[in-house]
Amino acid sequence: MKRGVLALGMALVLAAVGVRAQGPNFAGMWKLNAAKSSGNITGNTPNIAFPSSLDVKQAGGELTVLATSVRQAPVSATYKLDGTQVPVEAPKGITETGSAKVDGQALVITTRRSLTSPLGETVINFKEVWTVTGGNTLTIEKTRIESTGETSTEK
Repeated sequence: MKRGVLALGMALVLAAVGVRAQGPNFAGMWKLNAAKSSGNITGNTPNIAFPSSLDVKQAGGELTVLATSVRQAPVSATYKLDGTQVPVEAPKGITETGSAKVDGQALVITTRRSLTSPLGETVINFKEVWTVTGGNTLTIEKTRIESTGETSTEK
């Protein structure tokens, strides 16, 4: 009897460790809720643009994201959740790379976007911190870091 209880206890501990090792799940079809978001993320001149919708798939240590917006070309990437740098499919004329890593119950995505204009090359870095609450709310805090070092953050 003691062996049966011990075996069951070990099985529960191992199952809990396995679930914990998987980390949070960000998969889903997410829609922007402007009423719950910062004021400067929508309209004609947002401080930091957010997509209208995100289609996120998560499996096997990878996160695939398709971000779509009404006035912008779709952006997609398949991130490895170990922080490996990957290319991001961005609109023509923009080169973008990014990485993603789970940090506790959050996902941190960093990207580097560069484009050339008549004024020369412009480089903008972004840091996004994703959290899921209640299983049905994805919150993204996005910080834009200019090449001058100036930053701005929106949710």
